[in-house]
Amino acid sequence: MVIVVSDISIKKMKKMNRYITLLLAMIGSLLIGSCMDSYLGIEQIKTGSDIPEKVIVNEVIPKPGALEINFTLPKGNPNNAQVVATYTNKQGKKVEFKVSRYTSTILVEGFTGTEEVSVELVSVDESGNRSDVTVVKATPLISPVELALSTMIVQPAFGGIKVEWQNPDAQPFAIHVLTEDALQVGVVSMVEDPSKTIYSKDATKTFAYVRQYPSVEQKFGFVMSDKWGNRTDTVLVSLTPFKEEEIDYKKIKAVNFFNPTVFAGNRDYGTYGVNTATGIQNDGNTHGTAYVPQTLFDGVKTGSQFFVYKFIKNLADPDPSKRETVHDAYVTYDLNMDIVLSRFLMFPRTSASYIYAGLSPKRWRIWGTNDANTQRWTKFPETWTLIGEYVGPDPANLASLTPEETLWFKENQEYSGSEDNVNPAAQPTTPFRYMRIQFMETYNQAAGLSYVFNEVQMFGEVVHSY
Repeated sequence: MVIVVSDISIKKMKKMNRYITLLLAMIGSLLIGSCMDSYLGIEQIKTGSDIPEKVIVNEVIPKPGALEINFTLPKGNPNNAQVVATYTNKQGKKVEFKVSRYTSTILVEGFTGTEEVSVELVSVDESGNRSDVTVVKATPLISPVELALSTMIVQPAFGGIKVEWQNPDAQPFAIHVLTEDALQVGVVSMVEDPSKTIYSKDATKTFAYVRQYPSVEQKFGFVMSDKWGNRTDTVLVSLTPFKEEEIDYKKIKAVNFFNPTVFAGNRDYGTYGVNTATGIQNDGNTHGTAYVPQTLFDGVKTGSQFFVYKFIKNLADPDPSKRETVHDAYVTYDLNMDIVLSRFLMFPRTSASYIYAGLSPKRWRIWGTNDANTQRWTKFPETWTLIGEYVGPDPANLASLTPEETLWFKENQEYSGSEDNVNPAAQPTTPFRYMRIQFMETYNQAAGLSYVFNEVQMFGEVVHSY
């Protein structure tokens, strides 16, 4: 088959080829002409070899374990990119800090001791050229880990020890706990227990309990470390923890001497709230058999268990404004042992609506008595002892709870029998067998017509078992 191409078609093709060649030439010239400034719209960095001028230091302010250096960059060099500060720490490692040209302060951290230190400052431009070194010599304040170690107080506590320290600048550091361990026959060494490490980053919560240890004299060691790799010397103390054991919840039984009832709703205070023979307020009525007082001591720390209603005065009055909520609600138990309460944990319902909110108890009292009180069921509170009154903390921002705040409320809501008591009339170290819990306030007091949570876990010294 023969294809015939006309002269007109050949001329058109040649003309098109000339256009394409011209277009390619124009594109090439544009790329070549602009390669030093941009490529396809992306700005190219212009490099140079001129060394920027030295940094000018205006003021050096000592900080705890740090130096705040205020500086000025020489004017007339728009290519300055950043200022770099370096020093060599006591472990022989180079430590470096950087700030951009848009600031005039650099904080150099990680120092220990209070001797004079040297810091080198340089300016770096966009080409990576570094200025001559400006040397800063100054003395930092005592570091956070050294201050914490020098102010540490260690005291015996129930089942362990209480460690206190100071951290006024809320700096993060760790307290490592060491105990004696026989690594081989006849050789006893101080060994760190990673599970006991205490982490501090708060200016107010500067104490912690370390448990569980037997009530015998023993040696403890403490070392502080920070994020810069600094570690303090070891402080050693010898002491004897107070005797403590977990109270067996299986022996704790709810009792009926204050007339608890089961009813799914609030009841009138005038009809059901008071024992007419004794004048004592009755225990609250619970929502159902799955929510009775015994569920507070059954070993179940999650779920939706205990649910007790508050009494309402004038509940039957058709005018709601005349009704009055009685916020105090009681439950009563026989521990079947005499104990000195050291601490206890509260385990609320785990739904998000109960975390620092809803019907979760916020304030409550623990009352106690023993068999010597023969009027314990007919006279309350005058024949009972107030063991303690306790208040749950509020979070910093309820609308934005931190993971630590949530975890504490759900799993680590611990109260010390003595130290967390807020009532000066209480006697937290008094032994008791019978216990009456008085719930006083919920986290949502205005709307709360009941109290709900799951479990109470108690610790202390068992004086006598029955």
